[in-house]
Amino acid sequence: MRVVLLGGAGYLGAVATRHLSALGHHVSVVDGLIYQRDDDPQHLLPTAGSFVHADLRDPQALRRAVDGADAVVHMGGLVGEPACALDERLAVELNFASPVLAAAAARDLGVPHYVLFSSCSVYGQREGTVDEDTDPHPLGIYARTKVLAEQHVRDVLDGHADVTVLRLATVHGRSPRQRLDSVVNRMTAQAVATGRIPLNGGSQRRPLVHVADVAEVLAAVLNRPNGHSSGHRVLNVGADRENYTIAQIAQTVARAVPGTHIDQGPEQDEADARDYHTSFGRLASLFPGACPTPLIDGVRQISGAMADHQIIDPDLPEYDNLKGLRACHAAGRLRAMRSAECDRLQEQYDRAFGGVAR
Repeated sequence: MRVVLLGGAGYLGAVATRHLSALGHHVSVVDGLIYQRDDDPQHLLPTAGSFVHADLRDPQALRRAVDGADAVVHMGGLVGEPACALDERLAVELNFASPVLAAAAARDLGVPHYVLFSSCSVYGQREGTVDEDTDPHPLGIYARTKVLAEQHVRDVLDGHADVTVLRLATVHGRSPRQRLDSVVNRMTAQAVATGRIPLNGGSQRRPLVHVADVAEVLAAVLNRPNGHSSGHRVLNVGADRENYTIAQIAQTVARAVPGTHIDQGPEQDEADARDYHTSFGRLASLFPGACPTPLIDGVRQISGAMADHQIIDPDLPEYDNLKGLRACHAAGRLRAMRSAECDRLQEQYDRAFGGVAR
């Protein structure tokens, strides 16, 4: 199978590329490399069948990339609310416009299966347990762009291709393209580097999933298309037993890193009001045993990498989306494109959410 990973040079993509290639798929990675590192794109090779450096907002580059593909996976964009808030218009272009433009290219060139990486962050703040039938309640720019991307990709490809939306739990664990700014990885790096874990609030609930488990779910989904009779499928990606509170995550890290002290802050973290317990029953019914890796394994991987000096300085911008984006933005390497296509989709975002991005 020829699989095109759009945005596949990042934290998730580096793991997915290796896993899919090991299974015998021909993997083409297309990425704008907005978070520049010295090893770009060497960390993907020789596992990737090919690598193309391209802007994922460029319709012509997208058409060239997806031509002849059996499946297109859009996993690129800005991750997390702080990074998206730095430049809202840029976030709209990368997280909403890009997936929609890629869907149009896939439709026009007859690609039979399109997979969109989304996030459980779309659920926002909910009492009880959420599942794929729960109405999204996006609280910030990141979640808003994901909700709109899901809706518009489905509309563009309706009747033309299978669409699978993967709403990921918060991802943790080791990757060749390491991130340390997600909650588990960040707490672990702080514990090893400083012996302390700052904790704001603690009662907020988060589902977790290991990065290798995401790659395995993607492989399973690619091997089992929806079938044109169903056309569209949404899957929460994680496991029921991997729902935690923020405080429980901190306690797990503290137990794994001896001598760590938890610095308890205010009861509520007003900067991040997300709070939801997620059901992964639909995924488990389709792929029994999916996402088996527990939280402690990801914690041990990060702490071990630091102890072995594979990660020397966890504060480097290359490990943090917000720091990396700020550096890229300040250097003028990345700005909103403001093309006709992006402007059209920007207007749809503005209509949906009050026209706050300029």
